[in-house]
Amino acid sequence: MEACGLGNRKGVVVILDSNTLMMMAGGLVAPSTIAEALEASYILVAPTAVKAELERLAAGHPRTATRRLAGTALRLAGSLGVRWLEALSNDADDAIEELARALRGEGCRVIVATSDRALRRRLRRLGIPTLYYRESEGRLEAEWAPL
Repeated sequence: MEACGLGNRKGVVVILDSNTLMMMAGGLVAPSTIAEALEASYILVAPTAVKAELERLAAGHPRTATRRLAGTALRLAGSLGVRWLEALSNDADDAIEELARALRGEGCRVIVATSDRALRRRLRRLGIPTLYYRESEGRLEAEWAPL
């Protein structure tokens, strides 16, 4: 039987948020830093609420640079093979938390890639580790490794 129903037998499920995808799209963070931070096999997922948020930004943000970056983030997600998973919430942060809880409940090793401090705090209270951007190092760093 496949762990988590995602074909990920021994690796980590990395849940991406929109700001991490946009940092990658903007060249601030290389996607390879996920592998460096985890030192484990992984698959990338994100809730459809994150995709909707990026689509809204790409279609109607007042700043042209943000529109372009969001569009690039969507294309990058496609090229990285990000799996878009449904969640009940339409709010991206709530959907990320919901997805992390559900996948962990299925026995997945889960880590959330986000630099959103409020979301990181929420996840920490639930015992869900995060990957965040460490500016001084210019890379993603695991807050702690998933078991």
